[in-house]
Amino acid sequence: MGQVLGTFVGLIIAFVFAFLVLMFGGSIHEDLISPAIVADFLNRPDLELKLAVVGTVLYPPFLGLQLGFGAQGSTILMFLAWGTGGFVAGLLARDIVPGILAAVFSVIIGAFLIWLLVFFIGTVDFLALFGGESLLILQFVLEGSLYPGIAAAIGGLIGGAVMRDR
Repeated sequence: MGQVLGTFVGLIIAFVFAFLVLMFGGSIHEDLISPAIVADFLNRPDLELKLAVVGTVLYPPFLGLQLGFGAQGSTILMFLAWGTGGFVAGLLARDIVPGILAAVFSVIIGAFLIWLLVFFIGTVDFLALFGGESLLILQFVLEGSLYPGIAAAIGGLIGGAVMRDR
């Protein structure tokens, strides 16, 4: 049960962490997150578009290039968000291997959720879900999940090692 709970809590922590940093990004040093990405986030009127910008930060670089907004490359925020989410996932999984798996699964589940979000922002046609453009977005998101998976796995390793039975 801890691995499943860790997977979902780690995913939520990563998204909330990135969302809050972007929300208050005007007062954060530009080495953490580019002011252009923060301005792009703050200028979006809808929550769906703000979450899409968060998705471009968490799954760089191809998703941002495809959408034309958000992060166009990897940021330190991506590593911090997924490392923190992976750490919490590892804490809840309570062992090293389940912690790593919970963290990596949270990255993969988040990739599919961002794919669906970006797809439904672009169109409401359910039949186009497995069309060419939709699958191209899925490819970009899954390719962009390599570095977040590594960051989350390291966080899951540390969190699982802290909470394991000795």
